[in-house]
Amino acid sequence: MLNKVLLFISFLAFTSFAYCQTASEVLQQMGKEYSSAKPLQYNSSYALYKTADSKKVEQAYKGVFNKNESNEVYMKIDQTEILNSKTINLKISHSEKAIQIADPLKNYMGSFDIKPLFELCKIESFKDLKTYWEITLTAKNYSSLPYSKIILQVSKKYFLQKSTFYYSTAVNFSKDYRAPKPYHPRLEVINTNFNRRAVNSSLFATKTYFTVLAKNKSVPVERLKNYEVIDQRTISNK
Repeated sequence: MLNKVLLFISFLAFTSFAYCQTASEVLQQMGKEYSSAKPLQYNSSYALYKTADSKKVEQAYKGVFNKNESNEVYMKIDQTEILNSKTINLKISHSEKAIQIADPLKNYMGSFDIKPLFELCKIESFKDLKTYWEITLTAKNYSSLPYSKIILQVSKKYFLQKSTFYYSTAVNFSKDYRAPKPYHPRLEVINTNFNRRAVNSSLFATKTYFTVLAKNKSVPVERLKNYEVIDQRTISNK
C-alpha cells in the first residue's frame, strides 16, 4: 500500500512539474539544446501562402541546417548559402551571383536566432499538446517586425519543429507592376530529420569558397569566380 502511495505522489509531482513549465522555460531549454557544443543537422521546408487562411502554396523551397561542435553554422535556403564560422560571416546569393563577406557574428544560431523577437513580441499563449508545445507570439505595439503573429511548435526533445509567420505588411504577388495585388501572406517553416551526426568539415573551411581571402583581396573558387564580391569588412575599416 505504501508503495502505491509513493508511486501516486511521484506521479503527481511529475505531472505538476510538466504542467507548471512555462513558455520561457521551454524556449530557454531549447536554446541550450541548440547551443550545446555538439553537431546538429536538420532539413527545412518553406511554404508561402497568399493569406493567413489560404490552402494554396504560392512559393515553396527547401533548406538545410548544419552546426558543428564549435557552434559554427552553415545554412542553405533555396538559392542562398549562409556561413558563420570563427573567422567570417558569408552570404552567397546564387540568384544574384553575389558574395557578401562580413565579420563573424557572435552567438549566431541561424534559423533559431529568435531571442531578439522577445524585445518586439509578447507571449500570447502557451499550450502543451502532448507531443509538442505550441507558443504563440504577437508583435508589440509599434514593433518593426513585418509579422503580426508567430506560432512556434517545439518538440518534447526541445527542437523547433515548425514556425508559422503571419505578415502584418502587405506583399505584392502580381508580376505586373502596373497592376499590384497586395496580400498579407503566411509563411510556414517545417524542420525535420534532426540528428547529432558529425557534419562535413568542408562546409566551414574558407578554402571551400575562396582561393585567397584577405582584407584587401578575396578571390572566389572556380565555381564562384564570376560572382561579385562585396566585402563589408573592408568597407567598415575605411
